[in-house]
Amino acid sequence: MTPEQRTRFDAHCAESKTKPPYTCMACGKLLLDLSAPGTLQLVPGAVRIPFFGEFCSQACASAFERDYGILFRRNTSGKVSYM
Repeated sequence: MTPEQRTRFDAHCAESKTKPPYTCMACGKLLLDLSAPGTLQLVPGAVRIPFFGEFCSQACASAFERDYGILFRRNTSGKVSYM
């Protein structure tokens, strides 16, 4: 992670504390509406990274990696996976 990427990442973390929980860390799409009755699962295709955050898709997870110089664990098919 370059110093510029670290600065942007720190700003992103500070900003994300003001957003509702369960939004995509890359695009901000709502992944889980806690106020909606009966909704207890993230949207289909969502990528969850334990103790870090959620993304609405593999593309958003990959974009976040590029933007912030972070590498997530990937499975044998090349998708971000922490299962």
